[in-house]
Amino acid sequence: MIAPIFKCAENIKDFPVGEISNFPWEKDGASHPESYAAIFAVEGDGIHAVLWSFEEDVLCSCTKRDDPVYTDSCLELFLMPIEGDNRYINFEVNKNGVYLSQIGTCRGDRVFIKSLTCLEPIIKTMEITENGKTAWGCEITLPERLISELYGTDFNIGESTVKGNFYKCAELSKNPHFGTFFPVNTQKPDFHRPEFFGEIKFRKA
Repeated sequence: MIAPIFKCAENIKDFPVGEISNFPWEKDGASHPESYAAIFAVEGDGIHAVLWSFEEDVLCSCTKRDDPVYTDSCLELFLMPIEGDNRYINFEVNKNGVYLSQIGTCRGDRVFIKSLTCLEPIIKTMEITENGKTAWGCEITLPERLISELYGTDFNIGESTVKGNFYKCAELSKNPHFGTFFPVNTQKPDFHRPEFFGEIKFRKA
């Protein structure tokens, strides 16, 4: 996936959009809400991910940071932002902008980001209407300073090839589902499988 790097926020336009279209664990006829993701960066600012879903019967019960929002209708970004560092950060967001955020190398060693830094991602919720359908969504902004502090390095936006994935889930909704952008080849739903992350190529726009 190509992630353009823009010189400033005013230049943001025409970024690639990918569909979260892999639902390998659902039976025929199960819920596969039409969902999309995009990622780009702004020099001197940070990494931006935009995700949205034309989901019906949205579940939104979690109210506090680091609640289990993956049980709600949820959009998720998992990202290894530093080349050569296999720790990945996960940001999981419900319709109200309540989010869970962690860092680690796998499911078993996740650490809540709030225990490591007072810095936070910027989460903005949004609504999109298209062809008579309405989607809920979010923009997740990861400031350069947040990434620098989490990874103990001076992170600056630049051309690089990193790894990650985008997900759509709703574990406890009336229509449970587990969707991915890059395919995940496991028998049961499991998003914490970095061996299935795909390449995200940050390139100057």
